[in-house]
Amino acid sequence: MKQGPGQSLIELLRSQDPDIGSIIPVFVVRFNAAYGDPQAERWDISAEDWQRYEFLGDRVLNLIVAQTLFTQRPVALDEGEMTEILCTVVSNKSLDLLSRDHDALNLLIPRTIGEQNCYGERITGGAFEAFIGALYCEVGLDDVAYFVNEVLAGPLANYNPRHNAIGILQEYCQKEKKPLPEYTLIERSGPDHKPLFRVAVTVDGEKTFEGTGPSLSMAKKSAAKNALESLERTFTS
Repeated sequence: MKQGPGQSLIELLRSQDPDIGSIIPVFVVRFNAAYGDPQAERWDISAEDWQRYEFLGDRVLNLIVAQTLFTQRPVALDEGEMTEILCTVVSNKSLDLLSRDHDALNLLIPRTIGEQNCYGERITGGAFEAFIGALYCEVGLDDVAYFVNEVLAGPLANYNPRHNAIGILQEYCQKEKKPLPEYTLIERSGPDHKPLFRVAVTVDGEKTFEGTGPSLSMAKKSAAKNALESLERTFTS
């Protein structure tokens, strides 16, 4: 159903049945128009309008995933582990990969605009967040949470932060009969609501590798990953 120019995204959604399946095709038109598809109808969407929904959707998405991790994981996770899973699952890379495999998201985020190249991870991730923001305004938190948990069910169930580079590096040291890795917090910076940790790991008592992350556990994982990559280069060179 064609709407007049100047109509906001939410007004456009409200002109449709508020079922998720019927909202998605409407949103696709808005998405294509926002990103310059010459074949798309012009809905007069501004960058500011789009970014406001993206901002809201990011917060709603993080809240839903955080609540799911807190209440539904079979094994209780600590704060660092929950942060690691959340950051991984809602990253642009993760949302881009999901959009390729999920039927609804494939409709929501087309892979190309006309003859142009495929969208990058940042655009597909931002489009998903904007859709969540618009959907939240239209149908409320409960229905959005149902949709998000359905889409993210696989990643949320399968991702295990304890099977990561830290464990692999420790197993390597044990196998090679070397001292266990030692982790040291070098620096904690940034505001309380968005900290950044810098950690160093010492391998074999002498080689030091650094990593950063939004939690202490993620910074340790980053340092361990960098150590493993360096060791792999040493063995293959």
